[in-house]
This record gives sequence, C-alpha cells and structure tokens, in this order.
Amino acid sequence: MREKLAIFLDTKKNSGGAYQELIYMIDRLDTLYKGKIEIVIISNSRDLQINIKGKKFTTHFLSMNFFERHIAFLRNYDPTIRRLKKYFFFKNKLESLLKKLNIDLVYFTGPSQYSMYLEDTDFIITIPDVSHRENLEFPEWTKSSEFLRRDEILSKSAVKAIAVITNAEIIKDKISQFYSVEKERIYIINHRPSLAISKFEKFDLNLSKEITKKFNLPEKYIFYPAMYLPHKNHKYVIDTIKLLNEKHKLNISAVFCGSDKGYLDKIKKYSLNIGQNKNTYFLDFVEDDYLPYLYKNSLALVMPTFSGPTNIPPWEAFKLEVPVFYSDIHNIKKVYKEAVFYIDPFNPSSLADGIVEITDNLEKKSQLISNGLRLLNDVDENKEFGQFLKIFNKRRKIKDTWEFIN
Repeated sequence: MREKLAIFLDTKKNSGGAYQELIYMIDRLDTLYKGKIEIVIISNSRDLQINIKGKKFTTHFLSMNFFERHIAFLRNYDPTIRRLKKYFFFKNKLESLLKKLNIDLVYFTGPSQYSMYLEDTDFIITIPDVSHRENLEFPEWTKSSEFLRRDEILSKSAVKAIAVITNAEIIKDKISQFYSVEKERIYIINHRPSLAISKFEKFDLNLSKEITKKFNLPEKYIFYPAMYLPHKNHKYVIDTIKLLNEKHKLNISAVFCGSDKGYLDKIKKYSLNIGQNKNTYFLDFVEDDYLPYLYKNSLALVMPTFSGPTNIPPWEAFKLEVPVFYSDIHNIKKVYKEAVFYIDPFNPSSLADGIVEITDNLEKKSQLISNGLRLLNDVDENKEFGQFLKIFNKRRKIKDTWEFIN
C-alpha cells in the first residue's frame, strides 16, 4: 500500500540553506520513491515558491492564527484540556486537514513549531543542529526568549517523532544527549549541494562577465554566503581582509551574500571604521543562477562560523572545485576530514595565513580541491535516502500488527 507523505514547509526562500535543503529533500524523495509514496506539500505561506524543474506537487495552504495554534498546543500539553478534548473542546485545525487529506505521515524539514501540534499523526523531523545549547553567548539563539522557544520545540517533538534526521554523527550524539532520543531513531543524511549547484555543468563566460558587472565584483576575493547574523562571524572575515591587504600586501576583497537579519548595518559600519569598506562587498540574497559564478570566480569559500557542520556551502564548493576554509569547532574534523583548511574562528591571522598559503602553494590548493571532491563523491546518496524507506517500512510493519483493514 502506497504511503501518503505530507511535507510541511514553513521556510521562506530567503532563509538560505534551510530552503535549499528542503527543495533538495523534496526532489530526492520524489525521484527515489515515485510510485512507492505519494508526496503532498502543506505550507503556511502563500508566498513560498517551490521551484523544482519538471516536478509538480499538490500543495495545500494551511492558515492558523495565534488562537488556533494555541488551541492545538493546549490539546497536547495542558493537563486539563488533554483530558477533556475527547468530549468537548475546539478542534485542532492541522490534524483536521491531515485527516481530510488521508495523510499517513508528516515530514517536517526543520524544527517547526507545528510539529508540537500533532496528536494522532506520525511524523519525522529534521534537526540540523543544537547550537543554542552550545553557544549561549549569541543573541539569535538565546536572547528574547529564543532559547526557550527552540528548546521547547525540540524537547517536545524530538522524543515523539518516529524518526529524527540530522546531518552528522556529532550532531546525532548531541541530540541523543540533550533530548533523550534513542540513537536508533536518529538517521544521518549528509548535506548536499543545492540543486542550482548540483545541476551546474557548463561555465558561461558571458554570464560570468554579466554577473561581475552587475555586482561590481573585484578581481580577487574570498566568498562567504551566509545570513548576516552574529554567529556567522562576518567581523572576522573583515579583519582577515585588513591583514591580507596591510600586512601581506595582497589586493584581496571579501564578497558576502545573504539575507539581513538585522545585523548588516553594524557589519557595514565596522568595515567602514577600520578602513575596509572599499574591500568588502555586501550582497543581498542572490538568485540561484548567479550563485555558481560567485563561487567559481572566488579564491576560496570561507566559513568562520560558530555553528557546524550544518552548512551547505562547503558541499557546494566541493562540487565547484573551490577550496574551503572552515572553523575548527565541535570535532568538525570528523565530518570534513582532510577536505577543508581548518581555521581558528577567534584568530583572523589563521585565515589570512591560510589564504596566503594556497596563493603561494598551488599544490596545497589542488590537494584541498581534490579532497573535497573525494569527500563529496564518497557519500552514497541513494543509500542515505534509502533510510526513509526503512523508516516507512518499519512503521508499516509495526502498524500491521494492530491495524485491521476494513
């Protein structure tokens, strides 16, 4: 019997990696399980654009106001309401839609608050990281009640999910530790390049020149695609550029791109204050067609982030044969092995010295690129996504022991 899977989307395109990952997930699931599962999309946004060439999905819009979401929460977690809901209480709008659509299983592509509202429907959830537990100093993770919001979703949903998807063994261990989830229910699916990168084949010189002109890009630059947030460590890259230009006498700039989350003005002001505003280029969220060229024309991808390894850009750089510099944090070497040049995210000199090294030592640069390609190709994509079928089959096998077909 074919399973009916609802993929719940509450991620916007300008969210960057999260959006790219969900698009990739939808594409792979549809490709591998066509005929075995039926995929429908449920979204809480009319503006969400699912752009997968040649693929059409039935999409249902779910609108839940604050009162309706609160009712759904109370039905699960308020002791009194939980006991009375069978007899009289407001309906759960999400569950009503799922029942109407005959959904067997819901897949949340991220830690969605809507996962807390499910009462009778089994679900899978992706938990990309637990950074709010590891770096309490960053405001985007812990201030203005954000820590409590994140932790509430994970503590209530992780233990109830029939499966948790994450991206690395080191994250799997932390999810199990922090949220008491059995490791047997946590599955690892590595990040992959976004569809725009994975399907990029031929370098178009004319388009490359057009993009360079459009964004007024410098001749030599390091590239950092990331939302403008404190934990992304943009300040560090600007300090690196200062070192490269003043200490090492290299004419190298930094090109950033991503959505502003309220921090961009401060980064720009800092760049101006230390005299690097002419060497730093702040782009907004860029179109998918432009992204490969921003990588290909750069000297390297740099990621001095304090959150990892849950980032798609390194895998994109591997695919496009661009060297990668990445923060040496959280036992990250278990994930990226010899494929990246490890840097100290507190010491800009480590990145500056690394850029100088790959500029002077082409063999070192070539080896990084070769190691990145090897790591990318070593991932057995079909085997990893085959775990979804394992989850479906396990659930069906257990249900067959107690479910009767009319």
